[in-house]
Amino acid sequence: MGRGPAVPVVAPNLGVELGCKVKTLVQTATQGRDTALDLAPGCKVYRGRVRISELADSAGVPASTVRYYERVGLMGLPDRTSSGYRNYGEDAATRLLFITRARRMGLSCEQITALIPVWAGTNCSAAHDRVALLVEEKQAEIAARVAELEQFSAQLDAVRATLEAESPPRACRADLTCCVPESAGAPVAIELSPRH
Repeated sequence: MGRGPAVPVVAPNLGVELGCKVKTLVQTATQGRDTALDLAPGCKVYRGRVRISELADSAGVPASTVRYYERVGLMGLPDRTSSGYRNYGEDAATRLLFITRARRMGLSCEQITALIPVWAGTNCSAAHDRVALLVEEKQAEIAARVAELEQFSAQLDAVRATLEAESPPRACRADLTCCVPESAGAPVAIELSPRH
């Protein structure tokens, strides 16, 4: 009781609402065509349970990211098949998409952990408001960081001007101002990420 109507399976890992008219077109692999579904308007498609690689692919992340999210508590631990494989439902795919999009906006795992109960899988309005606030905070962080980097760039311009002002001596001076001039201001931590 409480399981709801059965969902007929029309292709591996896919099902549709009862009462929907579905035309399944199947061609052989030698013809180079995949299975296609032709659904009536308004019909919902439900995915069955999937393995970790399929779940990760659906959100565009590696499987190792899904395992990491499980370790840090962003994703719940999935059911396991009799052979021990992770077995995820549709709710896990929705949650992973939510987490992935939040991470791509620059939110930390801690911020997402606090955001997930607000969203709870269905509370779009509350999540919308909270995400808008987090985006404003992130933009303020970025503006502060940009100002810090612009100041650092000005410091480097001053160092370059000092280096270009005179030719290097034959031997380094004891204070090294000939090759590593003193720079005004505090050091700025820069985290560089590889270019893709």
